[in-house]
Amino acid sequence: MAEGSCPPAIYLSSLDPGVGKTTTVICFLRTLLASTLHADVGALVCVRRKDQIEAIVKEAHLNAADYAVLTADDQLNALGCGSPHAARVLFTTHAMIEKRCEGRSFPKVAAFHFRGQPRAVRIWDEAILPGQALTISRDALGFLFAPLRGRHPALAEDIEKLFTRLKDVADGSSICLPDLAEVHEVDLNQALALVGERPEQELAIEVLWFLFGKHVTVRRDGAFGETMLDYKDTLPDDIKPLLALDASARVRTAYDCWERGRGGIERLPSAKKRYDALDIHVWNRGGGKSAFRRDGKLLVEAIVSTVMTRPDEEWLIVHHKTGINMDFEEEVRSRLPPFNPTVHFIHWGAHDATNEFAHVPNIILAGTLFMRQSHYEALGRLASGHPSSRGRYDDRQTRQVTLGEHRHMVLQALCRGAVRKSDGDGCPPARAYIIASPRSGISLELREIFPGASIRAWTPIKKTLSGRVADAFNFISRRLRLEPWSTVTFREVMEQINWKDVKDFKRSIRRHPDFVETLAAEGIQEWGRGKYPRGFRLTDPATCD
Repeated sequence: MAEGSCPPAIYLSSLDPGVGKTTTVICFLRTLLASTLHADVGALVCVRRKDQIEAIVKEAHLNAADYAVLTADDQLNALGCGSPHAARVLFTTHAMIEKRCEGRSFPKVAAFHFRGQPRAVRIWDEAILPGQALTISRDALGFLFAPLRGRHPALAEDIEKLFTRLKDVADGSSICLPDLAEVHEVDLNQALALVGERPEQELAIEVLWFLFGKHVTVRRDGAFGETMLDYKDTLPDDIKPLLALDASARVRTAYDCWERGRGGIERLPSAKKRYDALDIHVWNRGGGKSAFRRDGKLLVEAIVSTVMTRPDEEWLIVHHKTGINMDFEEEVRSRLPPFNPTVHFIHWGAHDATNEFAHVPNIILAGTLFMRQSHYEALGRLASGHPSSRGRYDDRQTRQVTLGEHRHMVLQALCRGAVRKSDGDGCPPARAYIIASPRSGISLELREIFPGASIRAWTPIKKTLSGRVADAFNFISRRLRLEPWSTVTFREVMEQINWKDVKDFKRSIRRHPDFVETLAAEGIQEWGRGKYPRGFRLTDPATCD
């Protein structure tokens, strides 16, 4: 890029966390600044969070005269020379790129220029996508009635009609939304002014106003009901050439969709990192927000008991911040001794792009963060360049995108601890504890995420079964220990415990809470080739001793 000979493409680096992508960039910037032959070459460095700018500047030891910052934070913008147009290196955020380039060509955005010309070196730190996945639920529409009705009653009435219409739209169907903003002459800023500072309603209006007049896909998000989805492009195509540094690129399916659908991505050579010194312990039970709302006290008890197995070592816990009806950190700390062990906490959403805990050998993922299924389809459509106007998106591809996002999430979260460090081509000794339901598929993906890691069951709290529930479990577990790749049919279990009624077997045995939890803890799931399960099998037979 600095020589002006780089073909236009997005060059994707997929080196794992801790291998040295940021260090390489810093060394390059120092070299560029020291080169008298490149005094007219400027560099643009884009990060996801503003606090990352301060970390890079501190690590790079740049002279204040050589760099500037362009964000929405005046205090941060005061760093460096304070003059973006004159600085050789300009730091900004992903959001600022999207905002300044909306509807405009990248080379024409003067804010990112150096000496009146677009900066030749362009670096994008962390994950990159061509735009934003957009979803808005039927419930979110309902919350707009009241704020809009007082000033724009006809608009509110038409949105209410849309609300009613969505109830009868078949799952997976595409519909064309009327452009109600134009019909009622209410622009985005006017609508936003009516909801005040209510983030959820502001987001709903921003998404809805963009989708007006466009085709959208309607999906049913389980208990959350109907959701409209599509996407919008926010990354200007002429920002290329661009170097993108995403440690998760190796495991995220979205990049595969981008390559096949949109093109324009060149993957840079990689170096595989080994995780032979990592021990991963998996508790096969639900760890989403609903699980914490239902069984939060039990989960906290299990986490505390695990921390106390190594009270003299440091721990890092990644947890849900909101939506679980408790202050998680406070609940855990209240059960720990007053002086030890040392436990650090970060919440999902802040689980990436920090090296603060890279010395911590023990990390617990206290549940996992899941998005609604409509989000994953919108993300797949975005990456593939497949808008709703082109028709149905392959459900199999959506499932692959979902698993890719789960892999991305787990890799980034565990690599906040000592796992991120490099010891030769591997990592130093570390232990991870993950709460994940078998239905999420996460446990099956761990070998791909962390090549060489040992994976074993984690059962911090065991249920005591009795009666024929215990008989059923013992029969299933014995059979699967002897034949790990087999399936134990429901009929075989019923015969073993002398149970006659199929419906009663489902109600009293298969759906018994303690039976379900114990099966999950042992990595056993219901399974069948067709629409309905026919028996029990191990989630991952390869883990069987």
